[in-house]
Amino acid sequence: MKNNKNTVYGIAGAGLALFCVMLAGCPEAKPDNNVENKYISISLERLEFGPYEETRTFPVETNADEVDVSCPAWCTVKNEGNGSYSVKVSASSAERTGTITLTIRQNKLTAALSVTQYGNNVLNASDDIKIPVSGATASDQGSSSLVSIQMSYDGNMNTYYYSERFTASISLTYNFTDVPRMDYLMYHARSDGNNGKFQELEIWVADNSSALRKYGDYNFNGGSALVSFSPALLNPTQVEFRVKPGIGGYASCAEMEFYRRAEDSFDYLTVFADPSCSSLKAGVTREAIDAIPDIFFKDMALKIFLNIYDKNGFRVQEYRAWVHPDVHAANDVNKIWPYSLRDNPTGIYVKKDENLLVFAGNMQGQSVSLLSQDLSTGGWGTQYTYPLAEGMNKIKAKAKGLIYLQYYSAQGENAPKIKINFAAGSVNGYFDSQKHQPGDWKNFLNAATAPDFDLVGEFAHLTFPVDKFKTFTPDGKALVDEWDKMVRLEHEFMGLYKYNRELKNRIYCHVDYDPNASYMYATAYHTAYSVPPLNAILDVGTFKTTGIWGPAHEVGHVNQLQPGLRWAGMTEVTTNIYSLHVQTSFGNTSRLMQAGDNKYDIAFNTLLGKNKSHNDATNGVDVFVQLVPFWQLKLYLCDVLGKTDFYKDLFEEYRTKPNPPAAETEGRFQLHFVRTACNVAKLDLTEFFEKWGFLTPIDTTINDYGSYRFTVTQAQVDALKAEIAGKGYPKPARDFTKITDANKDLYR
Repeated sequence: MKNNKNTVYGIAGAGLALFCVMLAGCPEAKPDNNVENKYISISLERLEFGPYEETRTFPVETNADEVDVSCPAWCTVKNEGNGSYSVKVSASSAERTGTITLTIRQNKLTAALSVTQYGNNVLNASDDIKIPVSGATASDQGSSSLVSIQMSYDGNMNTYYYSERFTASISLTYNFTDVPRMDYLMYHARSDGNNGKFQELEIWVADNSSALRKYGDYNFNGGSALVSFSPALLNPTQVEFRVKPGIGGYASCAEMEFYRRAEDSFDYLTVFADPSCSSLKAGVTREAIDAIPDIFFKDMALKIFLNIYDKNGFRVQEYRAWVHPDVHAANDVNKIWPYSLRDNPTGIYVKKDENLLVFAGNMQGQSVSLLSQDLSTGGWGTQYTYPLAEGMNKIKAKAKGLIYLQYYSAQGENAPKIKINFAAGSVNGYFDSQKHQPGDWKNFLNAATAPDFDLVGEFAHLTFPVDKFKTFTPDGKALVDEWDKMVRLEHEFMGLYKYNRELKNRIYCHVDYDPNASYMYATAYHTAYSVPPLNAILDVGTFKTTGIWGPAHEVGHVNQLQPGLRWAGMTEVTTNIYSLHVQTSFGNTSRLMQAGDNKYDIAFNTLLGKNKSHNDATNGVDVFVQLVPFWQLKLYLCDVLGKTDFYKDLFEEYRTKPNPPAAETEGRFQLHFVRTACNVAKLDLTEFFEKWGFLTPIDTTINDYGSYRFTVTQAQVDALKAEIAGKGYPKPARDFTKITDANKDLYR
């Protein structure tokens, strides 16, 4: 579009000629009751907007008291007084234009102003050029053509290469013919699972007829990634990926793409201070902005110039790196499920097929990507990842969804912060209790453009429907503070603070819209909650009382130490140690003592001293009955004897010591729990465990989210009892197999 000297973006600049529409020349403004002398004039010919909802003003000179306004339906025009009118336009993804007309009611004289709004498809820069792959090979081709190396460059994100077996390293080699230049590549991770997603790897290249040479070492951290070649590869013939075992020990790739940058794009760094395009260079003038040939960049530059860009603080943000949650969850660290992959919400929402324009600054070679998440499809929703490069990234959204930044580094928060500018996409916002004020909650929620909203605390991150938040959560900070307290209590119970093992990621909790979904559930990286119980967990008063059990139970699953406290048969048992600790710490009555369903009495009558195995659910032993002895250890050792760190130390013992030999059945973990509890308490607790069936021989199959052989032999029991006796530990001063929450003071 040609630049018109009378074209003005936003507030009028100085020196514009007065444009008058009247029968005679513009008279000096003064009171005049003569209809013939009424006049009106607008000093602009055109007002232009970008794709966002926004308000701008324009000056009007008139001596008439009664002025009628006509305008397009997508505009709202208001007389602000003092010779100023405002125009508010709604957001638009497409270009549209119209005319605002002001008419003096008395003599019908008019003044007109053209108004144009450009949608978010106005970026004039040419698309980068995708480089075709002439052929490819893999060192582990796999036995099926459905997962062959050809699937990684067939243009279909739903097909993928997948290695056939575990191996120390897998090489994927891509060949090219008659390619003058290659500027970057994009690795797209599979979206239907985790196995094989790239982690550590080497990239080797051959260009200018040279032999393969190592270009660099990378870690894609199990996500999609973009690698820029600087300087560009000239006449490249091969790019090879030497992939160390990815997630699960395999290697997989949905699509590998190679690109040459377009050469006719506007050089935005002539105006903007850095590749994030979030500020202007010192000394940039209005005239320089008006001379920008690209409408999109002109609009964004002028907004920054007028200090009206990103007023809500979500389009431009600095993002910190997080340690990947797999690191803290690993078997050689905490032996739990990994926490959140959504620790960097952006507050941006994108629609399917929308052009999302993202500028990234201060990347410093880091692997960073965007992830869109649409929970409306049920489960963890529909997800797509988009790798980012330094500077401008043009992305066509494959699906609607909230946008999250994925940025992982072993340095965590000490890694360089990355500045991201979302120049397109709509602002949905999020609330962060660590940086926003309580009063922001309702404002953010009312301005949300997506069906879901992110509520972020120190330890918990909630993504739930906007309408449910509006109905049940008048104070977002108050709610997330209680969720934080719940998570913190479990961390304390696990000894994470005592042993300097604080988890760096949050626990992620989200809605599951699938009507057939489980009531609530937990798995790696997240916990999910169906729609029916949302009133109980989003209302802060209910959450602290009757609603607390479910979330504490699901978070407990994520924190469930494996296999130390989660051997076969214990998945739905030992997670409730966390639930009970949280429930009672919140001042509620222990669930084991519910009126009409006292689990202590049931346990005493059905399991205690009945010569039944503690892990034999076929004998009428339910999960709450099995829970009783675990909780009694807390009541007696922690509350009565003052060994308040018992469970903290027990967890640390499991975290730092190797698991029992793998050759034995799952029964070994039950026996090892007895051993570990005695060693940590420095007490011979074998009589207690014997009465509760931990030392009762059994040989059976346990169905617990899978089928497992569970065997405890008399010889193993005898050997363990002799081992504990050899420690010389004293026995407890009294039998505490009948201790409860209600009578524990009698044992002091």
